[in-house]
Amino acid sequence: MDMKVGRNWGMFAAGIALIIIGFVLLMVPGLTLVSIAIIAGCMFLAAGIVDAYAYFRYRKSEGLSGWALAYAICDIVLGVLFIIHPIASAVVIPWVMGIFVCAYGIFEIVAAVRFRRELSGWGWTLFAGIVSVLCGIAFFLFPGTFALFLGFFLMARGVQMAVYGVTLPQANITMVQNH
Repeated sequence: MDMKVGRNWGMFAAGIALIIIGFVLLMVPGLTLVSIAIIAGCMFLAAGIVDAYAYFRYRKSEGLSGWALAYAICDIVLGVLFIIHPIASAVVIPWVMGIFVCAYGIFEIVAAVRFRRELSGWGWTLFAGIVSVLCGIAFFLFPGTFALFLGFFLMARGVQMAVYGVTLPQANITMVQNH
């Protein structure tokens, strides 16, 4: 099997969408928590679908663990819950997101450090993990500024997804015969 750099336009597009939504949240922090719950739900659902697709498509060639799929499922479940129950989500969203974002950030930091030799662009993963942990802590400490910190988190996640969409090695299966 031969590995080459390919393009994952779905991941790239989802990353750009997260950057745009994050930017909007930074520019218009007065959005209601219900609006944020619906927007976040849509973005988590989209990210989870893209991550699940990437897992099933590249799990063997990239050696992805079940944790990658578990994370995708968490994104999908969280997204659906936020969309179906936006008012209930709005009440607890800063704390739920704080827990989720801190856990996600720790996962990213560990993955970046562990796979720094194998993962091109591992610095983006480390950066996004640090931003995620800081934003998650901020969700707990300053729930009134949730929209701002969510904007930073979504932008960091979006940059990571967009970069990986154009830089992660994609499997190019070719049979090489040595004669």
